[in-house]
Amino acid sequence: MNKILIIARREYLAMVATKTFLITLVMMPVLMFGGLILIPTLSKITGGQTRSIMVVDGTGKLGDLLKTAAEARNKTIAENQSARENQSADPMNTSDIFDLQMVDASTFNDETRLAWSDDIRNGRLYAFVEIPSDLFSTKTLPTTKFVSQDSAISEARMWMEAVLDPLVRQEKAKSLGLDPQLVQLATSPLRLSPTMPYEQSQTSDATGGGITAKEKPFDLSTFFAPFGMMMLMFLVIFLAAQPMLESAMEEKSQRIAEVLLGSVTPSQLMTGKLLGNVAASLLVFSLYGIGGYVIAVRQDMQDLIPLHLVPWFVVFQVLGVLFFSSIFMAIGASVRELKEAQSLLLPVWLVMMLPMMVWFIAVRDPLGPVSVSLSLFPPSAPMMNILRMGTGTTIPLWQPILSSILLGVSTAGVIWMAGRVYRTSMLRNDSVKTLAQFIQRIAVPAPK
Repeated sequence: MNKILIIARREYLAMVATKTFLITLVMMPVLMFGGLILIPTLSKITGGQTRSIMVVDGTGKLGDLLKTAAEARNKTIAENQSARENQSADPMNTSDIFDLQMVDASTFNDETRLAWSDDIRNGRLYAFVEIPSDLFSTKTLPTTKFVSQDSAISEARMWMEAVLDPLVRQEKAKSLGLDPQLVQLATSPLRLSPTMPYEQSQTSDATGGGITAKEKPFDLSTFFAPFGMMMLMFLVIFLAAQPMLESAMEEKSQRIAEVLLGSVTPSQLMTGKLLGNVAASLLVFSLYGIGGYVIAVRQDMQDLIPLHLVPWFVVFQVLGVLFFSSIFMAIGASVRELKEAQSLLLPVWLVMMLPMMVWFIAVRDPLGPVSVSLSLFPPSAPMMNILRMGTGTTIPLWQPILSSILLGVSTAGVIWMAGRVYRTSMLRNDSVKTLAQFIQRIAVPAPK
């Protein structure tokens, strides 16, 4: 046992006490979540521009109201900018400034349309808006045009729609002799409030207590919080398993294994390497987990982190690291160069990436057949179970328990098979070329 612990300590230090480990530790989150990290910076670069917009108001009633609304909006943005400089506002809020210029509708014609369109293409003008004179008609549905290069996704277009829509509704209601407030109340859209299942209230009243339900509005965190947890599991497994491949290849190609196996048995060597690997993965999880929690607290988003899932995360992480590290180690012991391992690694990578291919389906339907099946499939179980439980949906307890049992049994089998390959391959000079040859190594009697 002492030899195994010595090997585990050596493997742990060899993995974490290197510049490569530290660089990878920093770069992997950047590569995986770089878009989210760069959004504030890119927003500052691309956002906050002054957009010149010509407004042709055929009604003669909406132009001034629209200009007043734009000035109020610009003032609010300027105040937010000052607050942002004092680090008290959201750095993502870098909206554009809208500079609206009113144009007499009687002078507007096709020649003006072409000239302004050329100005838009040349960057001298951002957009122009055509408000028809019969916009308040209750007999027709006239079209109001917003002309710009990015009209379909323009922030200005969506803002103008939100401002003009209630104004036009009020004017149409007045022309019909209706009370605008009653019309707005009667035509207000129905909203089905997204609510979690009811629970027994923690406080009791005179009648013996009540029930409560938490509203869960849709936002990006509804989808990306579970995805972030799954990606954390992937990062931990990847950072732990990949060095096993390189370590085994190095020991085989440089004949380090011959020296090591002169003092310990292959089983002791492999067991020690796996234990050191698991310890390193727990360090990675601790660093990422604590760092992520600190960032969430600073952004006042700690409610998105389900701390009650930490025990399950550790269980699936340890089993997942052992599962994939054993496979990577066996492949590394079977080849001499990295390019020879690529054909063997391809199916392993496909299995590891499988939960990422269906994460959207799993988040939308955590109790569906696809999600449940992949959560019980041992190679995808670590990431899929964490993804499902991270959605906040109540997962039947028997499913993660059964999944962990199946993963544990499969991990034991994989370690045994990897041990067979490791013992028969480390002292051989040849390399495995195909998956069939790799499987044949399992049946080869281990050298005494």
